[in-house]
Amino acid sequence: MKNKVLVKIYGRDYLLATEESQGYSDRLADMLNEKLRKAMNGKSELSRLDGAMLVALEAIDEAYKNRSSIDNIRGQIKDYVEAADKAKAELEAVKKYCDEQLEKAAKEKAELEAKCRKLEEEGRIAVQNASKIAAGTNLYMDKSNKQTEQIRELSTKLTTAEAEKATMNAAMKRIENEKAVLDGAMRKLESENKSLNATIDQYEKGSAVFMDKADKLEKDNNNLKESLKQFERENAFLKEKINQLEAEKAPAAKPASRVTLAGINQSNSGKGNK
Repeated sequence: MKNKVLVKIYGRDYLLATEESQGYSDRLADMLNEKLRKAMNGKSELSRLDGAMLVALEAIDEAYKNRSSIDNIRGQIKDYVEAADKAKAELEAVKKYCDEQLEKAAKEKAELEAKCRKLEEEGRIAVQNASKIAAGTNLYMDKSNKQTEQIRELSTKLTTAEAEKATMNAAMKRIENEKAVLDGAMRKLESENKSLNATIDQYEKGSAVFMDKADKLEKDNNNLKESLKQFERENAFLKEKINQLEAEKAPAAKPASRVTLAGINQSNSGKGNK
């Protein structure tokens, strides 16, 4: 439902039907009065309508430039969002790859540990059997040496796997930090987008009010022009009547006492100025 608010613009009261509050409408009227005073300052030849036209032109120019600036900012925000989406997708891919590598490393570690336990069990059994099977001592020593070498190789692989796991953990931490930075940038971009949308809405409302007032001033100017044309017709009619009266009443011997048309026009012009 629209509110009816009364504002004073350059000494005249205007009743407006608007969805905005009285305070907001008063602030717009104050801004318009300030611009009109600046436009009319030191320019006595300008009418109120001329001043309003200058202010309206300035407001439209400002709104157009702001619209262009906002469109540029929107384009930049769109680029930022697209870049953020791309970075997010790349981050998800890296995270997936890291998860797969971690899962693979954990599986290999479990297999290595199982092999180590199996070798340890085999070594324990071999040690127990060594005292019972003297004839197979050399064979056992060869097998034990092989098993020891296998254990050493498995230990090396396990150490390498643990190092790779530590490297992957560090990479995951770095990726999580980068994700936090990107999330902060996304929140900042969303906040700036909301602020820009609010600014656009404010400029659009202000432009609508200025256009309504400009239309009213243009109608007032047309009415004044029509009144001036009527006055000129009446003045021409009076001039014609005065000329007829002068031709009928003025004696030929006393031209000095004639009231000239220029004098009457000057007198009427003086009254009109008052």
